[in-house]
Amino acid sequence: MIATVLRCLASYIIACMAASVVAVSFVLPPHELAGQGLDRLTAAGIWLLLATLHTAIFAAPFAAVALAVAEWRCLTSPIYYAAAGFGIAMLGLLAQISGAGFPLIVTLYVLAALSASGVVGGAVYWMLAGRRAGRQG
Repeated sequence: MIATVLRCLASYIIACMAASVVAVSFVLPPHELAGQGLDRLTAAGIWLLLATLHTAIFAAPFAAVALAVAEWRCLTSPIYYAAAGFGIAMLGLLAQISGAGFPLIVTLYVLAALSASGVVGGAVYWMLAGRRAGRQG
C-alpha cells in the first residue's frame, strides 16, 4: 500500500513537470531559447518551476479522484489517463476564463496549450504508474 502511494505520488509530480514543459513551450518556444543568453534560459527555468507548482496544486484534488478510481478499478488504459489529464486541463481552462473577457484567439491558444499539456501529463503518468494500476507494489 505504501509503495503504491509513493509510486503514484512520484509519478504525479513527474507528470506535472511534463505537462508544465508543454505549457511553458507554448509561451517560450524552444526555437526562441536557442542561442539566447543565460538570462532567457533562467527565466524559462523559473517559469517551468512556477508552472509545475501551479499545475500540481490545481490538479491535485481532481487527479486524486481520477487516480483513486483507476487504482480501485485497475484501469490500465492509456486513453483513461490521457482523458483524465485532458479533463483536468479543461477544468483549468474554465477556471481561467470564467468571468474574463479574453478575445477568442487568445482563448483558442490557451485551449491548445492546456489540451496538449493535459494529455501529455496524463500520458506520462500512465507510462510511469498507470500501467500498473491496481497491482501491489
